[in-house]
Formats: sequence, C-alpha cells, structure tokens
Amino acid sequence: MNKNESPTPRKRKKGLETTDRILRASAELFAANGFDAVSLTQIAEASGMRESSLYNHFSGKNAILEALFEIFRSSAPLFRPSPEELDRLLPHMTPEEIMKHILLYFGSHGDDFVERIAMVITNEKFKNPEAAAIYYACIVREPSAYYEALFEKMISRGMIRSLDARMFAEQYNYVSIALTKEYFMAKNGLADLESVVRYMVKTLRFFCSLMQAEA
Repeated sequence: MNKNESPTPRKRKKGLETTDRILRASAELFAANGFDAVSLTQIAEASGMRESSLYNHFSGKNAILEALFEIFRSSAPLFRPSPEELDRLLPHMTPEEIMKHILLYFGSHGDDFVERIAMVITNEKFKNPEAAAIYYACIVREPSAYYEALFEKMISRGMIRSLDARMFAEQYNYVSIALTKEYFMAKNGLADLESVVRYMVKTLRFFCSLMQAEA
C-alpha cells in the first residue's frame, strides 16, 4: 500500500483493537503496581505483542497514561443518572428512592476498565499534578456539584428539610468516595463485596434520615 493511502477499514479496526488492548493492560498493571513500577516491556507482554510494536500506537508510558486520563474524563459523568433523568424522577420518588437509584445506577453502569483508571488516578494524585487535577475535578468537585443541585431541587419541592445543600453534598460525596474505594477493593477480592454494599446502603439511609423533611 502506498504511504499516502489511508488504511483500510479492516486495518483501522485492528489498530483500534490493539490500542484498546494496550490501554486495558496498562490500566490493570498501573492499578496493581503503580505507574513508576511498570515497564513498557511488561505492558507489551500483557498486551500480547512485541515492545517495538507498541511504539506504533504510543510514544511511551506517559502517552498511555494521558490516554487513560482522557478516557476517565469523558467516562466519569456516565456513571450517574443525568440531571434531566432525575428531574423526571423527582415527582414520583422519595429522596431515599432517588439516592438508591443513583447508587444502583453506578453499580449497573460500572466498567472494570474505567474503575481501574480511577484507581490509577487515586494512587498517582500524590505525585502526578494532572492526576491530582482530574481527581479533584471528576471525583470531588463535579459529583459534589451534582448532589448540591439535586438537594437544592429537593429543598425547593419540600422533599427534604432546609439545609446547607453545598456542605451536605460535599460531606455525602466524601463519604461516597471512601466507600467507592472499598467497593473497588471488594470487586478485586480484597474485601467482602456483600458487606461493602450493605454498608453503602446503610450509609445512604443515614444521610437520608439527616435530611428528612420536618413533619
């Protein structure tokens, strides 16, 4: 094929599949061992290819990490119901039912690949400025703003008592972050999954009791 010719659809598909395989293998290795401890040789081996071939897809480890970061940025909002969906549910559900819906949505839309990237970001945020920025934007600030907007709507409808929506959202989200980490650990066999899920539901009910509307 002439160098100026575009790759065929079949070759493009194969290239995308190989790139995806590299990214998934890298996420698993980075999550388990840390970014610095993983070599390109290990990534190539886990991807089922020669190290020299890996350079056809990425210039190095940092480029792989950047690609993983971008995947997480675009995927994180998809793990919770859209504000529009919540607006449709508000007239028909109690606050506890809505919060459970959000929790179940996260569980049913979970993706092992993205969850591993979240673990990488959580671990690397202590030494990688970009990982820290993504952590605070996508895991701390955006979910807190999401819950704040939801609580404000519930207050305006008289569904929950009047409270500081921002503070309550931040507190709920910080607890959710800790429990989500335990959930990821349990999914990887490092904790009892059933116990973690039970505690997540128990915590949700506790927060719902705190914001219960006055009779």
